[in-house]
Amino acid sequence: MKNFKHILLFIGLVLLLLSCERPIYSDSETILARVGEQYLYVSDMADNIPVKVNKSDSIQMMNSLIDNWVRQELLLQHANSNLPDSLKNFTNQLKIYENNLIIYEFKKRLVEQKLDTNVDQGQIEDYYNNHQKDFLLKENIVQFVYIKIPIKSEFVEDAQKLIKNIDDTTINRAEVELFCQQHAISYFLNDEQWVPFNDLLKMVPLEAYHQEIYLKNNKMISFKDHPYWYIVNIRNFRIREDVSPLNFENRKIRNIILNQRKLQLLNNLDESIYQEATSQHQYDIY
Repeated sequence: MKNFKHILLFIGLVLLLLSCERPIYSDSETILARVGEQYLYVSDMADNIPVKVNKSDSIQMMNSLIDNWVRQELLLQHANSNLPDSLKNFTNQLKIYENNLIIYEFKKRLVEQKLDTNVDQGQIEDYYNNHQKDFLLKENIVQFVYIKIPIKSEFVEDAQKLIKNIDDTTINRAEVELFCQQHAISYFLNDEQWVPFNDLLKMVPLEAYHQEIYLKNNKMISFKDHPYWYIVNIRNFRIREDVSPLNFENRKIRNIILNQRKLQLLNNLDESIYQEATSQHQYDIY
């Protein structure tokens, strides 16, 4: 039914094109274009034009598709006439490509069905402890809390006090969150998360020309940059070339472990198929 609607739409478009003096030839099927002995028919394009599109856009889209087909066909015919037959035989390459696609789909389905995707924190920690040289930081990272509040706000002092004393166990984090929601332009309170220092610099207009020195000498930062106050408490930091903290690498390590399992699963598959075929004399080598 969908194809039938497309064909009806194209017939209407063809009639419109006729009125625009585009040469259309009629035989057993309506022809839209010709290059040498190759023809482009309405049915070749029936699925390329959306049904829900206005008449003007449909005509423009079809004209573009026809032009693209003509250009590609001209190039193809020119290539065919200028290349020797020895360079136009892709039978072997296509067969290799087809075989690779079949094997790829088979392995992909096997991995989806059999790969164990459960990675517990103990496995992540073991990998981290045994491969720390692989987790040297390439950039400075920080743990911080931050609030951006209008200069004219009557709650600036309260914001400074809350951010400065965020590690006070008597402070209710939920109340701090509510305060920020009510009075801040933006804020960040997850000081357990490690974040690249450059990401913090995108939030706060700090002048940190030498990042390592800046981080070693600044913890509580509060300044005005009209029309806002920026209040930052840098709780912790690691500089580049330090060993990256575990919780900064959790996702990466999990992916490494899963990829190792995947490779082992596929290697075992290859070997088991080979060994079974050998034991059952399914192949011969001459």
